[in-house]
Amino acid sequence: MSHVIWLMEGLSSQRDIILGIKDFFKFENKDVTVIASHRHHRNEILSLADIALIEPPEDEDRLAFITSTVTQYGVNAIHTGRNCQWFETHRAEIVASGVTLTTGAVSNAMFELADDKVNFASAMQQHGLPVVPSIRIESAEELRAHLANNTSAESLSGTTMLCVKPVVGIYGMGFWRFDDNVSHMAAFTHPDSRKVRPDMYLHAVEQMETFEPLVLMPYLPGPEYSVDMLVERGKVIAAVARRKEGALQYLEQSGPAYELGKMCAEVMQADGLVNVQTRNNDHGEPVLLEINMRPSGGIGYTRHSGVNLPGLFAARKLGLMSEAQAMSAATGNFSQAVVRSMTDVIPYNTTLDNLSSGQGNA
Repeated sequence: MSHVIWLMEGLSSQRDIILGIKDFFKFENKDVTVIASHRHHRNEILSLADIALIEPPEDEDRLAFITSTVTQYGVNAIHTGRNCQWFETHRAEIVASGVTLTTGAVSNAMFELADDKVNFASAMQQHGLPVVPSIRIESAEELRAHLANNTSAESLSGTTMLCVKPVVGIYGMGFWRFDDNVSHMAAFTHPDSRKVRPDMYLHAVEQMETFEPLVLMPYLPGPEYSVDMLVERGKVIAAVARRKEGALQYLEQSGPAYELGKMCAEVMQADGLVNVQTRNNDHGEPVLLEINMRPSGGIGYTRHSGVNLPGLFAARKLGLMSEAQAMSAATGNFSQAVVRSMTDVIPYNTTLDNLSSGQGNA
């Protein structure tokens, strides 16, 4: 009997998920077919799958594309890491075609809560979970007033070190740390340091025609943790924490940040491969930064601990492993490891040998 899992377009980790699943079943006596699709000809991703598809670019064409593909290939499970709220809105129609659907959550309300960093912090605090103190900023004038008021910084963290980022956003885009001691050119000459003088930042935002809401928060000393998890309707099946210190990441499966990440996923009723980020405060205690209701860009790193989260996910969705077996594998196979991200290149095939017939011009 063939088992078919379809990995639709994601944000940053679709390639690593495919590699994890293929590796997981390499030595298993299971007939598993991996389909991968993307809106663009991302050959470095699609070439790894057994079958490659090109997704339609328009939302209104997506449902028909899904139902026809499910019928054509006998798909058992679909995973998506992009357009998740669209998928949740159309969950009933998709599931009616005979597949399971994994989006990272079980309702649009949870996606909306996760996307709004200030509302998320407030909700987690109401559940008794420690969060980074946050202030919503609705205008440049409001930001200027808070930065001019020294007690604002003290009320947030007891220090004067503050940072800012968009209320809604991904990949850390728009994050800046305020520092009066850096040069006026620091944001241009050393952008990766993410430091900017407050007066420079204020001048820039005051030129904006439309102000995007910001969150003002203390800059915490760290270290930062990223907890990658396989969760099923709020129940954590497997998890690996990555402690980030400089260029190195330490893979762990215990500790306050690890436990806090799991509690957050439970409260948010996460469902699938998700990620929670924490950072230690001035007292060395982890506080919640955010939850990503999708796989993180670093989920592939966790395989170096012996825990293959994408593989366990696929095994569970295809009915090839019980919950107890998956939980046992997640703890029994774990070993601590230290990893470092490296820059690399791979050969790029300009054509796809596995592209489904008729999909090339979709």
